[in-house]
Parts: sequence; structure tokens; C-alpha cells
Amino acid sequence: MNDYHLSKQFSKPEDGEYVPITFIEFRRKTVGWSNELKRSVYVENEEEKAKLKRVREINLMIAINHLSGKTSSIELTDEEKAQFEEVYSYFLKKGGMLMYTRKKIGTKNVSFFELQEGQKKVIDSPRKNLLSEML
Repeated sequence: MNDYHLSKQFSKPEDGEYVPITFIEFRRKTVGWSNELKRSVYVENEEEKAKLKRVREINLMIAINHLSGKTSSIELTDEEKAQFEEVYSYFLKKGGMLMYTRKKIGTKNVSFFELQEGQKKVIDSPRKNLLSEML
């Protein structure tokens, strides 16, 4: 199976595919659809808005994609950002690995985040054990 679509800058995992990520930052961006380019483009100034369709504000998440080792950009709605922040606060308390996927809800694919908990618990200070206790 070709996993190239998981390691691109704008990774788009299918339902059931997971991409391990590390969160860097959020940026608020204005984006619109360009008929000339046949894709979404980021708006830098007000003059460009007139040429675009479906102009909207999005949350652009910058994260490290662990499959490619490079930074990735993930566009999120306000609801998806709220779901991420809930998972991220749990991640800060418990540790583990953030996993990004997309789930099909109706006709739309929605970004979704899960926490894969770590196998070992981090200990604040090393414990002293006798070798006989460990065996």
C-alpha cells in the first residue's frame, strides 16, 4: 500500500489511518477557492478576496508529522480545534502520542485527534531495588 498521502505537507489520512504528530502552533488564516488555480489559496491582502470564492477563516495547525519527519499543516474548523484542545490537555497531563486521523461523518471528512497512551509510566525519581526483588 502506498502511504505517500500520509507524509505530504497536507496529509489526508483515510478513515482508520493514523498519523503520529507533535503539535507546534496554531495560526488563524483566511482561505478562499481560486477558480484559476483550481485549489484553495491563503489570502494575504484584501485585494485578493474579490477574486476568490468561499472566503473563510480557518485554524491552521502546524505540527511535526512523525511518518515523514517534516512539518505538516492541518486545516481545522473551530469545532475540530476544540476537540484537539481537549485531547491535547489530556496529553499534557498523561503523556503519550497524539494521533491525527479523519473520520467520515455524513458526506464530510472531519479531522479527529486521539491520544495513544504510552506503554511505560514516567517515574519522577529512580527507585532503588534489590536484584533479588526484580527477579
